[in-house]
Amino acid sequence: MAALNSAKIAQVIFEEVVETHEAQTQMLGLVDSFTAAAGSLQNSGNYVWRPAQMHRPVLDGWDLTGQDQGIIEETYPAILGTPKNDYVVLRADDLRDESFWRKAGRESGMKQASTLNKSVADTIVNTGSLAYTTNTTSGFNFIAQAQTIMDERQLVADDRKFILSPRDNLAYATELSGRQTLQGRPATVWETGQLAQNVAGFDVYTGSYLSRLAGGADPATTVTANVSLKPESGSVSATGVVTNVDYRVGTIPVTSSAAYNVGDIVTFGTVQSVGLTDKTPTGQLMTFRIVAKPTGTSVQVYPKPIALNDAALSTLEKAYANINTQITSGMQMNRVNTAASSAPSVFFGKNSIEVFHGEIPAQLFSQYGGQRVISETLKSGQKMYMLFDANSTKMEFQFRIFTWYGVTNKNPSANGVAIRV
Repeated sequence: MAALNSAKIAQVIFEEVVETHEAQTQMLGLVDSFTAAAGSLQNSGNYVWRPAQMHRPVLDGWDLTGQDQGIIEETYPAILGTPKNDYVVLRADDLRDESFWRKAGRESGMKQASTLNKSVADTIVNTGSLAYTTNTTSGFNFIAQAQTIMDERQLVADDRKFILSPRDNLAYATELSGRQTLQGRPATVWETGQLAQNVAGFDVYTGSYLSRLAGGADPATTVTANVSLKPESGSVSATGVVTNVDYRVGTIPVTSSAAYNVGDIVTFGTVQSVGLTDKTPTGQLMTFRIVAKPTGTSVQVYPKPIALNDAALSTLEKAYANINTQITSGMQMNRVNTAASSAPSVFFGKNSIEVFHGEIPAQLFSQYGGQRVISETLKSGQKMYMLFDANSTKMEFQFRIFTWYGVTNKNPSANGVAIRV
């Protein structure tokens, strides 16, 4: 083989990784993504605070004297995870067959893409607050229930997506693929896993990477104090201390949280969701997701419950209300996911999930210890890197391929799970 050198080996492997990764990252193309200025992350611990959608009150009347309102800009943290790596050391006698490198590259790209797909899907499975269970045999009705929930709550969630779990795909794919929404679409679209377009407002896909949701019998604990929560923005104290607030989280005091799982879907008494625009109760129980158990007598949930009838809230604060009445002492907290284990499908608005791409100063690595660096910006905006060098003492070639990202559920009120029972 002519002109055999480490740069050629690296380029061949990297090309296979990139090509395979681009073809397999289904979820990345279905959600929002961004890259922060790398320098701004230097002293921040690799996270940034991002603004959430604002809400505004509607004031009635001609004379608005004394009714002037401020602005509440809620925020949430977007956090980079740790790099996802493929690290390989090859002895010289493993470098003789180019097809060997190419196969390794394809497998690496496929596994990297699968890990990313799973990370995005798991974020919805574990933290999305929307949920329903159904025994319908109609694929359209299965998906239409998600549309109904999102429309009732007047969610700003354009470009809606629905990912069927393998078993739900088995139950519903024949009907969905036979709908008129399939006709006239290019065949290449379906290679990405898309089954149908605009079914009850959703583009429908199938994904083998969806995780199972743990559950169990309903422990039915009791709320121990009235809950009065309000929307909050960041603040700066008189001494210059900056405080940021994660708008998504609310803490609920309960008799005992021991029997609940982080990831459980719960309701409180008869508390209903409301339309976010007109504040009309939907007649449906508001669902929440437990995201932490800070003590044995409290849970933290997404979204923060803000009650329309809470007398402690101002007119502006009530513009952010998402439930019709306060969660009060004595109400029962009930688990919705009562099966010991289920395989949910997921649905979401594209702008409710965010992938935060990280960058490294790749050029610096090429200046030390004989290392070389290859990098490429993928179609999604994500960067992929390959660092490689050789060890003459051991007659080895080593390389490290990695991506760096974090996944954030920036609006858990606009995504969730559908559970077929």
